[in-house]
Amino acid sequence: MRSRAQIKSHPIHPMLVVMPIGLLIGSWIFDLIGKATNNELLWAASYYCAIAGIIAGFCAAIPGLIDWFSVVPPKSSAKNRGLLHGGLNVLVLAAFIVIAIHRSSAIEEPRGFELGLMTIAVVVLGISGWLGGTLAYRNQIGVDHRYANAGQFKERELDSWERPACNQSELSEGQMMLVRVGSERVVVGRCPEGMVAFSDHCTHKGGPLSDGALVGCTVQCPWHGSQFDVHTGRVVAGPAKSKIDVCEVEVRSGEVYVTPKTRNKPKAA
Repeated sequence: MRSRAQIKSHPIHPMLVVMPIGLLIGSWIFDLIGKATNNELLWAASYYCAIAGIIAGFCAAIPGLIDWFSVVPPKSSAKNRGLLHGGLNVLVLAAFIVIAIHRSSAIEEPRGFELGLMTIAVVVLGISGWLGGTLAYRNQIGVDHRYANAGQFKERELDSWERPACNQSELSEGQMMLVRVGSERVVVGRCPEGMVAFSDHCTHKGGPLSDGALVGCTVQCPWHGSQFDVHTGRVVAGPAKSKIDVCEVEVRSGEVYVTPKTRNKPKAA
């Protein structure tokens, strides 16, 4: 889903992550070469690169946290992957902070402890980068999925399901809107047979169906391509195995009212 921390639809997080990655890896390389050549200037370059990399890392973390809290779908594989990605980055920054504190001056020769910890931190940084790439290219977090006839991504937050989700005129055929009430996320869309509503949660890996494509009466998940019938919830094409929840839709005076499946469950005696 499109990033909330963005500038004209361009996510800020990937703009900033190149700085700490380059600076921290550069710090490690400068220390290795400086150790091999006994060059104080390279040790100083390593020290200042580490300080700048730590600052840049915290700056890059801010838009990343915004997207993790506001964009990544709950109960999805991306939610756990994003948490691991961020946690590993925190460990990398903590390691470089320890290294910077451990040095008494910028031109001090790095010792085995510092080089070893720095090497481990760089390896962990690589693993974290791999996870970040998976979030972007597989889970498509921060990707703008505007397609033909979709227009601008539509989203609305309501205080209760007693209020109308939208007006019929807001959606043309093939368009969808994400409607949220608390932690509940429901997609309202218009297919050739009229207005429909269904869970935003793909049953495969939790991908956001609201960010997918509605073609005819079939919605396709943007993450792995699972397709579902929006009237029955049945799986049209995998890899998903289980159907999605569909909601009751009622149109009154042009206003679309949605009743999620959870609201239809009988109360326990």
